Amino acid sequence: MSYSDFLNVDLSVQCNDLAGEINKTYQNLPWALKHEAVSRLKRQVHELSQAVVKAKDSSSPTRTRQFLENAVALTHECVPLISLCLRKNLLSSELHDRWAQRLNEIDRSLGQWLRACPA
Repeated sequence: MSYSDFLNVDLSVQCNDLAGEINKTYQNLPWALKHEAVSRLKRQVHELSQAVVKAKDSSSPTRTRQFLENAVALTHECVPLISLCLRKNLLSSELHDRWAQRLNEIDRSLGQWLRACPA
């Protein structure tokens, strides 16, 4: 993706899709839901989705920047959580790799959006 492409990417859809996939993965695994790492992952990915929607809907550059900074921080929290889930056998390596890749792509796009946002 080139630098200018980030405007053509709907990050809220990507975040909602990822949150939905994580929910769907764990909805039929009640034993996994009892682990704090899974609960935090689900919570953080939903907060990420909400922060991106708020940034998208914000009419103030300052507020947009705050929501984007929060979203970037959340992506940085989600990646170690999925690694923890993998180590605790709460996640397959295939899902770990796919989710980590998606989070890294979201993080890159958020970074581009943040750099384009007035300070």
